[in-house]
Amino acid sequence: MPGASRFLRYCAFPARLYTGTELWRCSVELPSAPLKVVACVAVSILFLELLFLAPATAQLAGATLSGVVTDSSGAVVPNAKVSIKNTSNGNVRDVMTNTDGVYSAPNLQPGTYNVTATAPQFSTVVQKGLTLTVGSEQALNFTLKVGQHAETVEVSDAPPAVETTSSTLSATVLQTTVVELPLNGRDWTQLATLQPGVISVRAQASTGSTANRGNRGFGDQLADSGHRPNENTYRIDGININDYSNGAPGSVLGASLGVDAVQEFNVVTTNYSADYGRTSGAVINAITKSGTNSLHGSGYFFDRDRIFDSRNYFDASGKPVPPFRRTQFGGSAGGPIIKDKTFIFGDYEGVRQSQTLTFGKQLVPSAATRSGVLCSAPDPGSTCSPTNVGVDPQVQPFLALWPNGNGGIVPGTNGDVEFLNTGGLKILNENYFTVRADHKISSKDSLNATYFFDTAPQTQPDSLDNVVHQVFTRRQMFGLTENHIINTNLVNTFRLGFSRVVGLVNQPVKAINPAGADPALGTIPGQFAALINVAGLTGAGGLGDVSFFGHHWNSYQANDDLSWTHGKHSLSFGFAFERMQYDVLAKVRGNGNFTFGPLNGISGIEAFLTNQPTKVLLLSPTIRKEVGSRDSLFGGYIQDDWRVRPRLTLNLGLRYEMLTLPTEAHDGFGVLQNFFTSTGTTPVKHMWQSNPTLKDFDPRIGFSWDPSGSGKTAIRAGFGVFDVLPLPYVYTIGDALTLPFSLQTGLGSASSPLPQGSFPNNLPAAAFNLTNAGSRFVDQHPPRSYALNWNANVQRELTRNVTATVGYVGSHTIHEPFTTDDSNQVIPTLVNGVFTWPTPIGSGTLANPNVGFIRPIFFDGSSSYEGFQSQVQMRMMHGVQAQAAYTYGKCYDDGSGAQLGDPYLNSLASLMFFDKQHRHGPCDFDIRQNFSLNYIWDVPTPQWGSAAKWVLGGWQLGGIVTASTGVPFTLILNGDPLGQNSTDAGYDYPDRAAGCSPINSNFKSNGLQYVNTSCFSIPSTPVLGNNGRNSLYGPKLVNVDFSVFKNNRFGERVNVQFRAEFFNILNHANFQAPVDNFVLGVGGAGVIDSTTTPSRQIQLGMKIVF
Repeated sequence: MPGASRFLRYCAFPARLYTGTELWRCSVELPSAPLKVVACVAVSILFLELLFLAPATAQLAGATLSGVVTDSSGAVVPNAKVSIKNTSNGNVRDVMTNTDGVYSAPNLQPGTYNVTATAPQFSTVVQKGLTLTVGSEQALNFTLKVGQHAETVEVSDAPPAVETTSSTLSATVLQTTVVELPLNGRDWTQLATLQPGVISVRAQASTGSTANRGNRGFGDQLADSGHRPNENTYRIDGININDYSNGAPGSVLGASLGVDAVQEFNVVTTNYSADYGRTSGAVINAITKSGTNSLHGSGYFFDRDRIFDSRNYFDASGKPVPPFRRTQFGGSAGGPIIKDKTFIFGDYEGVRQSQTLTFGKQLVPSAATRSGVLCSAPDPGSTCSPTNVGVDPQVQPFLALWPNGNGGIVPGTNGDVEFLNTGGLKILNENYFTVRADHKISSKDSLNATYFFDTAPQTQPDSLDNVVHQVFTRRQMFGLTENHIINTNLVNTFRLGFSRVVGLVNQPVKAINPAGADPALGTIPGQFAALINVAGLTGAGGLGDVSFFGHHWNSYQANDDLSWTHGKHSLSFGFAFERMQYDVLAKVRGNGNFTFGPLNGISGIEAFLTNQPTKVLLLSPTIRKEVGSRDSLFGGYIQDDWRVRPRLTLNLGLRYEMLTLPTEAHDGFGVLQNFFTSTGTTPVKHMWQSNPTLKDFDPRIGFSWDPSGSGKTAIRAGFGVFDVLPLPYVYTIGDALTLPFSLQTGLGSASSPLPQGSFPNNLPAAAFNLTNAGSRFVDQHPPRSYALNWNANVQRELTRNVTATVGYVGSHTIHEPFTTDDSNQVIPTLVNGVFTWPTPIGSGTLANPNVGFIRPIFFDGSSSYEGFQSQVQMRMMHGVQAQAAYTYGKCYDDGSGAQLGDPYLNSLASLMFFDKQHRHGPCDFDIRQNFSLNYIWDVPTPQWGSAAKWVLGGWQLGGIVTASTGVPFTLILNGDPLGQNSTDAGYDYPDRAAGCSPINSNFKSNGLQYVNTSCFSIPSTPVLGNNGRNSLYGPKLVNVDFSVFKNNRFGERVNVQFRAEFFNILNHANFQAPVDNFVLGVGGAGVIDSTTTPSRQIQLGMKIVF
């Protein structure tokens, strides 16, 4: 909300204890007075609820069935008995209507039910085949006719799919959708993007051997309605399975396996009830399959091979598709151990993958450059001439780290740089297991337990095919749930859970290029060649040149929920506890890191050849230990779904969550006490000295109104406060990179470079000086961080099986954590309202000259989102099931990184922390328009002879269509043009000429030159240019996945299914924005060099279902 008030306000809470003591004051910074009033009214109402009413159950892994029983005249029928029987396992839940004729059955296991309503002097009504889905609140009303109890009226038509009792925006992905739609990699979380408001982050780093993906989470990161991906929560059977980055679960494959283990999942996007906590974004809530009274299961084998795939756009023409082979295989089975009492289900899935990667358009020295000759082939209009600058003897052996080019001279480099198209072999082996057991202890008690285990090692070379490193992931989850029916209106659910994630990123394996394992090239004793970054070339180094990280995450969870139906109130109350342990061992650029940038009028390449390094970063081989963060979360809530009128329900909730002050398991955290004056880090017991979560009271209010009473239309709206908790992912990894856990020193800048000839082993002593060591700064008294979410929508049943939803969704997040890779920069001064850097360039003083780089955590970030979201959903009708979703939205923030400065490929790692105006721009994951369509069609079987029916029958078609606008990116000037003197790459924004179109619409026929660089220029004074952060957008995306299945049934219980799945069947090249080479003034600037989706791939498979 632009221009919104940013001052902290307190809404006076009117309720006091009988002693006259004020109970508490809700502390929320709200952007407008009306929202302040709404929030405080909601809190006041909820306090009265706490005084006079008791509580009821969270629907984290179950469903709620509720309704009203009336007679034919419309009068309510009290004390009617409603029996709810699960058709798969025989479990029965009996509830009674109260004096208002209302019944409610919370926390029912999702599945198919027969529901019976009976009352004395009335006939019996049975609703057959009612499907309840995870997290749903299904309304089912009964009308009883006067008659004999033995008289039974059966109803088979499903009730309307309209949510008339909840203001929450959510959608359920059913089992049919999970197992039948084409999924590349069989990752069930991908299907969450079929819901409005949910997008996959297209600028997420690839699942390669670098630390980019590993430190930011391996799962497919999703953004919901403007919220950061690590503000989502993923649950299986009610247990949180977020990884150490608080991101999506997933292995090194980048996927979360278990398609055949997941029964269904629910995506809760906006204004969920108070029983959901720990998040401000989406809740992806899955349940596993369970055993039933009949033996059931599946066996499957899927195969992908290069012979079925199309060549990538950047593969060399005329050559075969690089070798690729993936097999996914496994099986599942479930059934009874004791009929109607004890059940078991298990699933195994394995992946074996071998892939030759294509590294397109890497930048390497030309043959002339290797001999010391620059400008060997001047470009048209260039004023340079061939010049022999020579090659320093100390530099000569390092040229072997760059393979010879094979893709021609790079335009705009005057013959100095060639393209290299190369590849390397990536090998992955993954094994995933799931087992679930259910036991009915008595008619009032039941127990279920779930365990999964997933392990996956992967080896992969670097982009120059020089060295090989390994990434290893292991995930485990255990959950135990006990349900106790106290009476027909009172149910308790207790859960214990454990989640463990291990990620070992970039373990050295071997060198392909002998130069990569030559100890003579090492700068640090015992290590191989340092990473060498030369402006205009792809970085190169030896074995171990990438950063190693070891992540170990443990989450111990316990929660209890109690539900009670009281009159017109369906109440829930509960508490949650989570103990979090996060250990990180970091070895950043263990071989060292040299930078050669434009220097004193010469290019980075000339600086390298003549041994004039700009700066160096060094890591101590002896000071390296693990940081161990420890924190505990306590939460509690009350939720009241108050049926004010038969057609109007108010959803009132209040949640409280707090974290303890985080502690370190060894010798304490290390932080700078003062950003500007401290001379080094100080060990501290707690990461911060005051707790920002002590007042985390979150009121939530909403309503759902059925204007006609038919259950076919719902008008809904809601508003709520949702905390953005400072969980361990926010601060742990940054601390692992600084003292006392890691000693990294640095020296040099564009304005004060290293002495000529200091590479690789003639460094000045100051390069090892502790005054140049990296440090950590954390706001010691952080404010509360939270989001305000709201929505208004209309849902309408268009026909019996078709439902449409349209709505407006908004959010505003305040005091979001914000970090950079290095904020120890030269701070400019305000001149006539414009930040201006000192001249001559680089002559300024660092913000804190006593230390090296500073990795900070500030809590001054903010974001906003507004969007139109719509959906049309058709339940299975005439053999067709379909869903379409469209979102038009805008997301803005002051920086999208909480854990690291550059969470995505299009992020700027060291945004200027002191200038929110120039940090502000579209979110890194902003996609303005997104459309998706998915469908499944069971093709009708011809009613001909048996042979014809066998051949022509059993066919099924399915597909997913996705279309969206591009992702934003930033054009920058490199070489530290402002004189920031940062250890990170200094940058400036260019000036953009008015009236000049910055995007080349004909880029496909113009060498993929996407950015019209002639529209941009270097500012004449050391100020930020006018073309700010994320002001340009990349190409649109259009993708069509398609599947053809042939079902062959043998008897009533066995189906042999042959499958062919086509990913990107149209073979449309979806180009990635030029986020990896967005530097103006360097050859290849603004040129697209990768795709965001693969070319057409075909997967064949066979599945036996019984």
